[in-house]
Amino acid sequence: MIFERLAASVGALLERRVSRRGALARAAVAGSAFAVAPARYLLRPGTAWAVIGPGNCSSGLCTDGYTAFCCEIEQGRNRCPSGTYVAGWWKCTSYTGGGLCKSEGVRYYLDCNRMPGAVFPGGCQCADGDCGKRRVDCNHFRYGQCNTQIAGTTEVVCRLVICQNPATVGGLNCNGTEMIDDRTCSHEAGCLDGLAVQFPGQGGI
Repeated sequence: MIFERLAASVGALLERRVSRRGALARAAVAGSAFAVAPARYLLRPGTAWAVIGPGNCSSGLCTDGYTAFCCEIEQGRNRCPSGTYVAGWWKCTSYTGGGLCKSEGVRYYLDCNRMPGAVFPGGCQCADGDCGKRRVDCNHFRYGQCNTQIAGTTEVVCRLVICQNPATVGGLNCNGTEMIDDRTCSHEAGCLDGLAVQFPGQGGI
């Protein structure tokens, strides 16, 4: 009886404070998260959005096949997350945007791949659980010009941006084999704007 009264009280409170549409939206998100990863949703802390992956999105950047920038998941820092390493790079030959590397007119993108044997928290997902952001830890791929002492291919967790050829940056352990993908010249993220430090450091290597 006490549980029935409690449920009725909570229901009345929600009815007053939460719109029906908002409640239904949250229920749908929770339902999707539970369907995708029931154990993770029930046993780990965090919101339902944290387990939403590309397959749950009908549109948005998370469905375009590309990987998110590291600064989007590393609190604005242009570095590889823990448990990852720089596995390869490519060049955007004609950058005309207003973000990082605008004065150089070129950008170099570096993939931070999951370290073999490591597990990236949450696995394949949309950055910040947002269908409007690109994917994290989903694309099983490696260009392979960097850290060739690490064998195998794992998922690309996120991407760095620097303004000079990675083969000339000490500590990245990259060779000069050039790959080009100018389709990525238009890729931006707010956290890349105004970055003063171009060198990504050695986090995760």
